[in-house]
Order: sequence, then structure tokens, then C-alpha cells
Amino acid sequence: MRWIDIILPEPGTDQSLDAGLAAAAAQTARYPEIQQRDGLDAPTLLPLMEEVGRGLFGAITAAVPHAFDGSRRAATIDAMSVGETTHDNLVGFHLVVDKAWLALPWTWLHNGLNFVLEQHPLCASLRPAALPPSATHRPWMQRQVRAGFLVGDGGAQDLRAIRDQLQEPGARLPELLFIPGHTDPQMRRLIYREAEAIGLALEGGVPGRPLAHLEVPQDAVTPGRLCDQNVAYQILHFAGPVSAPARNDDTLGEYWMNKLIEEASYPDDESLAEAMGCEGEILGVDPVTSLLDDVCTTHNRRTARVEAGLSGGDSGPTARSSAAGASAWLLDDGPVAPETLGQRGQLPPLVVSNSWCAVPELGARFVQAGASTFVGPLVPLFSRPARIYAGHLYDGMGRGWCAGAAAWRASLRCRDELGREHPAWLSYGVLGFGTLALQYL
Repeated sequence: MRWIDIILPEPGTDQSLDAGLAAAAAQTARYPEIQQRDGLDAPTLLPLMEEVGRGLFGAITAAVPHAFDGSRRAATIDAMSVGETTHDNLVGFHLVVDKAWLALPWTWLHNGLNFVLEQHPLCASLRPAALPPSATHRPWMQRQVRAGFLVGDGGAQDLRAIRDQLQEPGARLPELLFIPGHTDPQMRRLIYREAEAIGLALEGGVPGRPLAHLEVPQDAVTPGRLCDQNVAYQILHFAGPVSAPARNDDTLGEYWMNKLIEEASYPDDESLAEAMGCEGEILGVDPVTSLLDDVCTTHNRRTARVEAGLSGGDSGPTARSSAAGASAWLLDDGPVAPETLGQRGQLPPLVVSNSWCAVPELGARFVQAGASTFVGPLVPLFSRPARIYAGHLYDGMGRGWCAGAAAWRASLRCRDELGREHPAWLSYGVLGFGTLALQYL
């Protein structure tokens, strides 16, 4: 498939564009009001999505004429063929935007007739789709470049023909760590059903063996454990409540806080860092002080709401509130933030956070912390459609589809399964490199 860059002018250089994006952000802020009135999956949400999408489309095309012309040959990068016509013939749009606008609901882009997502994968990023210079390549990027030169039997270059050259039969598969979000016991049962859906999806991929291995930990995943071990994984999948923010279990009392401080105080495992080529000091404030600050700002029992990640004033993008910026994954014994996970350059390339408002709350921060690709919900939704989406996402990636295309496929599968008027198919976004695929990890 082809990815075409749509590079938007920086804030302050096109006042009309800035005003259009700010207006879209202000319209998006009406979403929780309608959800509260009509329900999380009400058909009345679709008109607002269309309204916001038309505003975004008009603002972009005014600034970048012919931006969504899929026939233009300004392809930035070609994703490897996987041997499936639907994937290989796709044209995706890669929006390059300032970090202030990254969390806007780009999935809602609507040209006045239909949603762009109906025909084209979409992703938003801080940089173009083309891979950076080789000196700054991550390992998955090196493998992606190498894949372009591989040829299988009979001259074929699709995934089935060159699979054994990318991942030799005896090689260890990329590891996907399933992280259950810390919440009430009833929600935990639904969260582990999501792991079952992911496992089944990965097993049905490329014939012979899956493209990645799912690990569902038997013991609790705590902040200290995740920070120490995330270097061993190529994919992190966090599954938490998607209809409301996660809450810590108050029944643990002081134990929760004591364990939080204890794990934040663990010394660095220097031998592991040196063995993995990650030696170096963690820069910044004292981790315990920082952690306590996070606890005070994060766990204030916020009511469920959705934010566009910015406010829609006439002056353009503005900073988000400190409370919203303090969002984190809530694990057993406490929270862990994207910035903490990325401190030693150990953040895996692919991060999927199937949790409440993951894109506006966490997406840009994970990308800036070092994740190559981030996938998550834009708005609150029920656990069943979230679980269905996750299954379809990994079903596509398990077949070799790149992340952006797999997310597009999952959206359309949700629409077919839940109905065109159900908002779930428009409720997810992709940030970063849409070209990342499991076979490169």
C-alpha cells in the first residue's frame, strides 16, 4: 500500500487553518454532553462526528489543496505487500501536524459525502511517513528497509514469499505483553476476555506460525516490574476501562501507597541496562517526589469526560490542564506514565492502549516518549465494542498488515458487526508510523 503525506503548516503560519482546527476542537468538546444525555453508543453521536469531520476537511484542504487526492503520486513510502489485494491496493493518508493538534479526532475526517476512513487508512504524526536517516533507525525500521530488498521463490516479494528471511523458523517471535488495567473485579473479568480475543487473532495469521507471541502474565503487573522489563517486549497492550477512567482499589489502604513508593525507589539494574545497551542515568527529578506529585494530581476522582487534547479558543492551540496531563496507566499498586516508561529508551515500538480516551490523554505523550506507533480510543465507549476492535486490529496485524491499515480494517469490521450508526468504528485513532508491522519487530 501507499502512504501519502499531508503536511500541515505550523501553528501561527496559517490563521485560517488555526481557526478551523480550534473550531473542530471546540465542537469535539460537545461530545461528552451528548454521550451523557443519550448514551455511550448513541446514533446521535454520528452527526457530531460528521460536523467535526467536515470542519477538519475544509480547514485542511484550504491549506493544502488536493490533500486527499489518492491518485497523486506523492507517495512517501510503500508498505510491503502481504499478498492480500485489499491491503496491497490501499492508499493511506499520513497527516503531519504540530503536537498541539495531534490528539484531534482525525478519524472523523468527512468530505461532505462520506467519512474518509471508509476508503483510506488515516494516521497522524509529528513527522513524515518516510523513515528517518539510517543513523537514527530503530531495529524495526532497519528490518523494514531490508524487507524491500528480499526476494522469495519465483521472484515474489510478498510476505508469504519472504517470511522465512525476515523471521527464520527457529527465531524467537516478537513478544506482546498484555497489561490488565487495575480496576474493580467485575471489570477485570471483561479485560481478560480481551486477551483471549487477541490470542485467537494472532493464531489465525500467516500460515505456519504467528507473527508475534502473546504473553498474559500470571502475577500482577506493577509499575516497577513494567519499567524494569518493558525492554524485553516489542509490543505493549494495555487493557483498561474504556467507558470511564480507571480507579485505584481503596480497599488496599496504605499498602497501595507503600508499594508505590517502594517500587519507585528500586535501584536501577545496571547489569541489565548494560547488557541491553541501555546504560546511562535517568535524568530528572527524584522518582519518589515525582511519583507522589503524580498521585496527588492524577487520583482526584475525575468524572468521565473526553477532551480533544486542547481548548478551542480563538487564539489557537493552548496548553492542556495539569490534571489532564497527569494521566497514566493505573496498574496494580499504582500509576505509570509514558514519560517514566521512556526514560531509558526502553519503550517498545508499538503501544496499544485500549483504555478510556487513550489518544487525547496519552497518545502524544507515548509518541514523544519513544513509541513509534500508538493506537487507542479517541472517546469513551463500552467494553464489548472495544474488545471487538482489539480482536480485529490484531487479526489484521497477524496477517502482516501494517498498523495503519490494520486499524482501518478493524474499524470497518466493527461497522459491519455493530452497525453503521454505532460510533465504535470511528472511535479509534493511530498516531506515529502507520507503516509499522509485526513482521518488522
